[in-house]
Amino acid sequence: MNLQGDFEGLFLTSILQLLCNDQKTGMLRVTSGDNECKVFFEEGTIVYATGSQKESRLGYILRRDGIISAEQLQKCLTLAREQKLSLGKILVDKGYVTMSTLKKYNTKQVEEILYSLLLWKKGKFEYKDIKLNLEGMVVTQLNPMKLILEASRRIDELSVLNTVITSENLVFKITGHVQNKEDEIRLNANEWRILSLIDGNRTIRQIVAQSGYDEFAVYKIIFSLNSYGLIEQKEEVQLSDGATGKEEYSAVITVYNDILQSVIKNIEHELGDRASSLFNEVKEHLPEDSKKVLENYHPLNHANSNIKSIIAQIEAIDNEEDNAKEILINGFNEYTTLVLKTIAGILGMNPMQNILKEVENIIGYVKKYHTESVEKSRIVNDVTTIISNITSNQDGKEQKRSKGKGIFSFFS
Repeated sequence: MNLQGDFEGLFLTSILQLLCNDQKTGMLRVTSGDNECKVFFEEGTIVYATGSQKESRLGYILRRDGIISAEQLQKCLTLAREQKLSLGKILVDKGYVTMSTLKKYNTKQVEEILYSLLLWKKGKFEYKDIKLNLEGMVVTQLNPMKLILEASRRIDELSVLNTVITSENLVFKITGHVQNKEDEIRLNANEWRILSLIDGNRTIRQIVAQSGYDEFAVYKIIFSLNSYGLIEQKEEVQLSDGATGKEEYSAVITVYNDILQSVIKNIEHELGDRASSLFNEVKEHLPEDSKKVLENYHPLNHANSNIKSIIAQIEAIDNEEDNAKEILINGFNEYTTLVLKTIAGILGMNPMQNILKEVENIIGYVKKYHTESVEKSRIVNDVTTIISNITSNQDGKEQKRSKGKGIFSFFS
């Protein structure tokens, strides 16, 4: 049996119900934008699922819950790649987790993937009957009907949460009503974790990524913190023709900082500590003016610290405001280009596609929501050109390598 098509709203729950009732054995593949999920069925029961989102990975969940450390995870990921074994097997072999803990968290991972999947608003699906080879895999036994009921409850609750959290790009700040003692506020550990990430700079999307919690959990906590009066939505710093001086510089820096923060978060998993040092090494190849302005900049610094240090460097340059702004934008363009080229040279184009897509999303948000201005048009056009050039250069290198291999390129 083969099924395929588009879905919207709650239609996915009907597909899961059908596969459950018909006791199917096979794989359901679902995509929505850049997200992909695969769900494996055996006689109508969900036995495994994989997701493309970082938050869905087993190691990420184990680290988030404090079962393993970041160092242990990185070590085991490296061994898993080298030995071509599953991360779970390496973790058990190293004694970092027991088999019972692995099974428990494997089930938890599958549940989180599926709850997230059932919140997708639209996309494409394809189901195929296939014979599953489950030998050596840690499988789970999940009843789709139970998942559907929980997902439906979450969807209903999200409609309430979205009255406050209208976009994943919203930024919240602390109101100043937070007391010093935890027992006076009566927040639980999860609420304190999310509160610690709210700094007036991180978007909702960034908080979800850095917290390690799923989107639904973060939305609930932010909704509660807002209801308590502990946080409030921050008025966004925008590019606009009316902005001048520090305000204008801050808006420009914020856009590029968002871009470069998204880049480093996408490569930390692959490059480890090398990711951080790479951003400093690249500066050495910048023109002197750009190097001076960005001397103390790093995407892992607090956003306010980056803004303050860059504005101090700009004001130290004896130039008219328009010329200083030109140096700032040119400097960030040159820096962003070199960073992306260096990463593409290390990782290749496949991982770069996700990085560039994230950058495109940020620029898309600026284009859609920021006030029309000369700076907005300039930055949107410049960054779009950078993305296009990186893609073209890398595609050209891939074609050249492939052409040089002749007939043997078919076996690469």
